[in-house]
Amino acid sequence: MQSEQLDHTPSPERLAPDQLAGVGSHLTGALIAVDFDGTLAPIVRDPSQSRPVDGVIDTLIALARAGAQIAVVTGRDALTVLELGGLDAIPGLVISGVHGSQTWRDGELRSIEEAPGIDVLRTQLPPLLPEGVWLEDKRLSLVLHTRQAADPNSALDQLNTFVPDLVAQQGLETHPGKQVLEIRPPGLSKATALRELLTPDTTAAFYAGDDLGDLPAIAAVTRWAVDTGRPGLTVAVGEISELHSRVDLVVGSPAELARLLAGLLRD
Repeated sequence: MQSEQLDHTPSPERLAPDQLAGVGSHLTGALIAVDFDGTLAPIVRDPSQSRPVDGVIDTLIALARAGAQIAVVTGRDALTVLELGGLDAIPGLVISGVHGSQTWRDGELRSIEEAPGIDVLRTQLPPLLPEGVWLEDKRLSLVLHTRQAADPNSALDQLNTFVPDLVAQQGLETHPGKQVLEIRPPGLSKATALRELLTPDTTAAFYAGDDLGDLPAIAAVTRWAVDTGRPGLTVAVGEISELHSRVDLVVGSPAELARLLAGLLRD
């Protein structure tokens, strides 16, 4: 159930008109960057069934044709998101996958090398996982999902009693999220992607995300707007309160975000 704050979120047409107009009136050269799961697409029990909400791809195509750089910044593998989302219809699209470990652009994928400790944990973790917890292997990172466990939160608590120590022994980091623990090399975050996407020619910046892993990207856009004096707008999608105090706007669902993005075309 959504929180009371989210239930009373105003419609995108009435949200912060000055902030919306700041980005909407600078679409030529603007960066419009969004997360995928929980942001463009609703969270589902089976991640392989994740799909963008109706109409949002058409909106992103229109924003790209208006001169914006569209980027999907995700913890998922870039090619998986490309396939699930039907995103290759968006002109000039960039996908930053696995928290900045990969960049897909113009049909080519650039990627860092796999950290040695990933292969150790790939073998070590599965026999230790509580019932219902499954490991998603992204090659450059590993994600432990508790969404399908009988009690997802208790399963996550159980993972937290031993996984961080095993991960640290391999020189890697553990990052929490909504019913997940992600294991990845140190120093990588979605801010890694934003630092590459925000160029001297960027005229305005928009970022939307739904989980704790989006905080570095939100902070990067906020700092960029302050440093450059150019329009910046950050949006939290969903119920995670830690995001709400760090963004300009909160919307309750991917469908509401889709309407907000469409509103940029009217400014």
